[in-house]
Amino acid sequence: MPKKLTILFLFTLLFLSFDLSSKEKYLIGFSQCGQRDNWRLTMEAEMTRELLFHPDLSIIIKQALDDSETQVKQIEELVNMGIDLLIVSPNEINPVQQAIEKVYQKGIPVILIDRRIDSENFTAYIGGNNYEIGEFAAEYIAGKLNFKGEVLEIQGALTTSPATERSKGFNDALNKYPNIKNVFKIHSFWTDNIVSDSLPSGFKQHPNIKAIFAFNDGLAVDADQVLKKLAKRSDITIVGVDGLPTLGGGIEMVENGILTATIIYPTGGKESIQRASQILHKETFEKYSSLSTTIVDNSNVKITRHQFQNIQELQDDINKSMNMLKILNGRYHVQQFLLFVLIVLFTVMIVFLVMYLSANKKLKRSNIDLEKQKNEISTQNTELMRLGRELEEATQAQLRFFTNISHEFRTPLTLILGPLENLIDSADFPGRFKNQVSMMHRNSLRLLHMINQIMDFRKIENNKMRLQAANYDIVAFLREIVEPFLDLAERKQISILFDTEKSSLNAWFDLDKLDKVLFNLLSNAIKFTPVNGIIKISLKVSKPTTNKLWDEEIEIKVSDTGSGIPLHQVKHIFDRFYQAQSSFGFMGTGLGLSLSKEFVTLHHGEIKVESTEGKGTSFIIQLPLGYAHLQASEKIEIPDTRSKKQKIQRSDEIDFTPDLSAKKKNTVVDFSEKQVVLLVEDEKDVREFVRDSLIEYYTIREAENGKKALNIIREEEPDLIISDIMMPEMDGLDLTRTLKNDLKTCHIPIILLTAKASQEQKFEGLEEGADSYIPKPFNSKHLQIRVKKLLELRMKMQERYKGQLMVEDDDDNLSRLDRKFLNKISRIVEERLEKEELTVEELSQLIGLSRVHVYRKIKKLTGMSVSEFVRSVKLKLSLNLIKTSGKTISEIAYEVGFSSPSYFTKCFKDQFGILPSEYAQKK
Repeated sequence: MPKKLTILFLFTLLFLSFDLSSKEKYLIGFSQCGQRDNWRLTMEAEMTRELLFHPDLSIIIKQALDDSETQVKQIEELVNMGIDLLIVSPNEINPVQQAIEKVYQKGIPVILIDRRIDSENFTAYIGGNNYEIGEFAAEYIAGKLNFKGEVLEIQGALTTSPATERSKGFNDALNKYPNIKNVFKIHSFWTDNIVSDSLPSGFKQHPNIKAIFAFNDGLAVDADQVLKKLAKRSDITIVGVDGLPTLGGGIEMVENGILTATIIYPTGGKESIQRASQILHKETFEKYSSLSTTIVDNSNVKITRHQFQNIQELQDDINKSMNMLKILNGRYHVQQFLLFVLIVLFTVMIVFLVMYLSANKKLKRSNIDLEKQKNEISTQNTELMRLGRELEEATQAQLRFFTNISHEFRTPLTLILGPLENLIDSADFPGRFKNQVSMMHRNSLRLLHMINQIMDFRKIENNKMRLQAANYDIVAFLREIVEPFLDLAERKQISILFDTEKSSLNAWFDLDKLDKVLFNLLSNAIKFTPVNGIIKISLKVSKPTTNKLWDEEIEIKVSDTGSGIPLHQVKHIFDRFYQAQSSFGFMGTGLGLSLSKEFVTLHHGEIKVESTEGKGTSFIIQLPLGYAHLQASEKIEIPDTRSKKQKIQRSDEIDFTPDLSAKKKNTVVDFSEKQVVLLVEDEKDVREFVRDSLIEYYTIREAENGKKALNIIREEEPDLIISDIMMPEMDGLDLTRTLKNDLKTCHIPIILLTAKASQEQKFEGLEEGADSYIPKPFNSKHLQIRVKKLLELRMKMQERYKGQLMVEDDDDNLSRLDRKFLNKISRIVEERLEKEELTVEELSQLIGLSRVHVYRKIKKLTGMSVSEFVRSVKLKLSLNLIKTSGKTISEIAYEVGFSSPSYFTKCFKDQFGILPSEYAQKK
């Protein structure tokens, strides 16, 4: 018994000794990329001061001195020292990133400070918003230059994230001001004398530079010294970054007039220690922390200096307080020790009183049993988590499969829908088969609708669905949505009522997504409303029932008098893949209402359902009015336009028999000479379908991919190109980019015909220069009309430019290269007016194109031969001479390069329909 009491006493003593000792200590390793400037010394000083408030934290600092290999080795050394957390400022992204990811994968928290890596394998990031700093600099310089002038940029090492982000923010902001140009960039590479070596060259090439933006204050001061040698300092605005209040820092440089302005770039030293404490103590924290910044110039430099002085005085007071705290802490430890002695003595007394060891044994056994149960439960939880992950992976794999196969469905759907529409439109097709073919066409459209739903579902699953709201009239929008359903409702003997408080109302919403929501609600209402039923769509403006960012909101209500939804099913109505048992045989994917809810949520709105079984159902959509709730990325400046034909087609997706009594008018294409259309498509069946649709009107050339198409284009320049996007060797986007950036081919219209049908993919195609974008499946007549209109537009453009001497720079009908081409030829002719004849060979040498390409180019753009075009330019120049020179017609004829006045008079009348003498009298 005494032996057991002695053991219990010693255990108690050790426990109390451990409990009353200092808290657990944490070791932090800091890998600094360099220690060459005051900014990084300030960062470390901030860390040291902040550690005074965290006695359980200690830090080891290693400087890599701007050497990535050294930094990688130092990180490994810190890990081997047993650090609990790593703070790192990467010298370069690629060389250091792998070492950082290894530390993170070992379970050691990693805080990035000042600089980022191209990975999410870190715990937290703290630093200034370098993109915003670049924007601040651009906006400030733009204001100083009155939004007009030339700018020089001194960049940092572009292997680091601050340099790339500042440069991107600076140039993106300058792009908003067309009269401000960033004409010269110096990449510093942290190399000595780079500014003094490169800056004079920049001013020699661009003597009108009025502003300099430097990556940091040190580079900005170097630029000031060079400018003083060039005797240009007083005329140049210099903006740097860092804004340190230390001796020789950016604040002092602004005070002394060396810099025009500096942008304060917080070091984040204090914040990194605070974030490390939160992470190590398992507290909640934000992964990304962007530190605020401001710009300092002569208007606020004195105030800023005063604020920093006050901060320094406060810091001195804090240091004094911490010293006093250390003294008090020593006294506290003495008192703690005395308390410990008293507790030990008290424990000894308790131990000698404890005589029920048998109960203690039972307690231990119970603890062992509980520990076993805990381990079993933990094992079960681990297994459940593993099964959950496997299930999630399997689900994602299935969704990826359905997404990929849905893309592939679009091509065969093209080959189903196109011929079916041709059969329906054909007057020769037997009428007894019309209903069957129409049913096939309608169900193909339903299949396309389900494919589109799967595409939208995958975007939401992958967080790639983005709101693109613009300012539209929502009343007119609702009328357009309702219109296609009126005929369907009439055939089913259903009344559709549209009730609105206002004749027009502008609101911010995404046209495409809200269209899908209302289309789905109206489709369901039509399906589930019986004969002689009523569907009502109402719109009103109301006040939010709870406090929100907006003062008013729009309420759209879609009600029907159908069968209603049972109460126990209402709460599941917006669940994915859920179908109510009261669907009465109507089949679907179970995605429609779930997607509708997601789209409304993207609008920061709400959708809810009210239903009474046997009486009907109402869906209520509440959307914010105004745009205060929208982020900049959720707004678009130019509203998207919708195809009216597409809206009418979508109404056919509802399961009703269409009206086939009216004959559709066939598309007629009338060209006196067949023009050449190049079809680029790797699917043989699609090529045959498109070729059969166009062969009656055009000469068709075919290629299996973009690479083969380029060979055909070089040999025989087509009048128009129709291309798929997804192709081997060279896809449609690369083909479009190649043709539109080549002066020889940039005038050829291009239609992209593809299964990639999302708005983002459409914008991508148009950005590359495509003239039109038609998603699969497509209507053959739609394609015929689009080809016809593009060729007609090219012909009208030729007629238009016959009457113009120079092409305006903002003329959207021609590409930039074509405008430059025509204007250059016109100037060449004007400079050589005395020459009676300017040959194709001479023009080709002066322009830098082959003789064949010059001839083809002028013919395609103007419809004239080279000699006709040259003569036309001379005649246009003669108009001004007749009007202002006072010379005779004969003198003007010889001056503009005609062999005789009579020939000049004949050509003048042929082109303008009036004699030169009559034109002179008229003017």
